[in-house]
Amino acid sequence: MPDLRLSHLARSFAGGAAALADLSADIPAGAFVSLLGPSGCGKSTTLRLIAGLDTPSGGTIEWEGERPEIGFVFQEPTLMAWASAARNVALPLELGGSGKAAALARARAALAEVGLAGFENALPRQLSGGMKMRVSIARALVARPAALLMDEPFAALDESTRARLNGDLLRLWAAEKFTAIFVTHSVFESVFLSQRILVLSGRPGRLVADIANPAPYPRDDLYRTSPQFNEVAREVLLALKAGES
Repeated sequence: MPDLRLSHLARSFAGGAAALADLSADIPAGAFVSLLGPSGCGKSTTLRLIAGLDTPSGGTIEWEGERPEIGFVFQEPTLMAWASAARNVALPLELGGSGKAAALARARAALAEVGLAGFENALPRQLSGGMKMRVSIARALVARPAALLMDEPFAALDESTRARLNGDLLRLWAAEKFTAIFVTHSVFESVFLSQRILVLSGRPGRLVADIANPAPYPRDDLYRTSPQFNEVAREVLLALKAGES
């Protein structure tokens, strides 16, 4: 069995509204997979189901062995406004029973890994949008999860910051070797980041295509203008179009 198996996953809400109709996918340990599709097709719902924050109406979610530690990065940084960057990152460790000093030491190391050394004592209001998202990523990774779920974490950022954080995320993924499942509306972001792109139809979401991206890592800005990038992006765009019908 793969690290994660989604089998005929479905989710309907009160009143019969269906967000997700039928999603099956095998996701190996250490893979980088993006979920792509129109608004309301069940991408965020899928992440919540995988994380155990919601319960499927049908289908199953199976992990190989025990359910692993999971990190979650939401669309908004959701930081505590009154706490420093380091205290925000240390919070899950302290809630898990770590001592304050040990948790803060690990939080400072995690902030350094996302390029925020020197900002440990900064409050959220003193940070840019991109820096707040870096804090959020550090908080999700500080407990060294085996899987990281990300729900459009860079959608609100400008293109330059978004591209820079895409590169930083791939560097962290290569170093930490976690399984990454990334929700995005951006075809180009999904192609830059992913080994595989799962394209969902409009609501209720069904799997339209499972597209492999064989481009090697590391990937830099030159890859964004390469024929290989354009070929995969075209395949993804055609799958999105097919999902509209």
